[in-house]
Amino acid sequence: MVKTMEGSHDPQLPVVSAPSALPTQLAPNPIAPATPRSGRFMVFRRLVRLLFRRWLYAMTVLFRWMRPAIGYVAVIVALLGVIGWMAVQLWWPTGDAPRDARVAALAPTSAIETFLQGQQTYNAELMWQAYSTDYQAAQLERGATKAVLQAQADSQRRRGLQYVHADYIGGVKLEDGRSMYFYTVDLALDAQHGKFPYIFTADTEGKIVEIDSPFTRQQQSGGQ
Repeated sequence: MVKTMEGSHDPQLPVVSAPSALPTQLAPNPIAPATPRSGRFMVFRRLVRLLFRRWLYAMTVLFRWMRPAIGYVAVIVALLGVIGWMAVQLWWPTGDAPRDARVAALAPTSAIETFLQGQQTYNAELMWQAYSTDYQAAQLERGATKAVLQAQADSQRRRGLQYVHADYIGGVKLEDGRSMYFYTVDLALDAQHGKFPYIFTADTEGKIVEIDSPFTRQQQSGGQ
């Protein structure tokens, strides 16, 4: 039996020693640090700075151009400021309500209304009742009694004088407590027609103390 010398062990692989260092061309490149991106605030600040510089430059150029007329420009700016202030004072709403410069409404007294009714109906009794006691006494001193007043009314009726209508305009309080009342009385005589002013002065009780009308002025001028 022939024995053959055969290797019973596994084949040996060649041992390759690891390179001490990788080739330069295969070595990984170092990673550079990322450049930080500018934030929005930095961009905005740079933009504002740029705009400010542009504005400052424009103002410098404008000032150099307007230097010869700087006095006129100052006057114009001052006038525009005054006009603007006056416009604000005129149209800007204020907290206080606007005050009404008109006098307060004053209702006519019943005595004056009675007197006008007596004139319209030729009734001297109604007219005499509208007088205050002092005014009655003053009329009596002048000889203008109630009978004389009735005679005047009858004479006006015979002549065709008509007291068509009386319109109340307004009244005002006087400092002594009395009041003044303003009327227009519509008178008609034949074909003539017109409105005439009447002014009544009343005491604190509303009684008539003075009458200013075309007839009283005529009587005063006739007596003088």
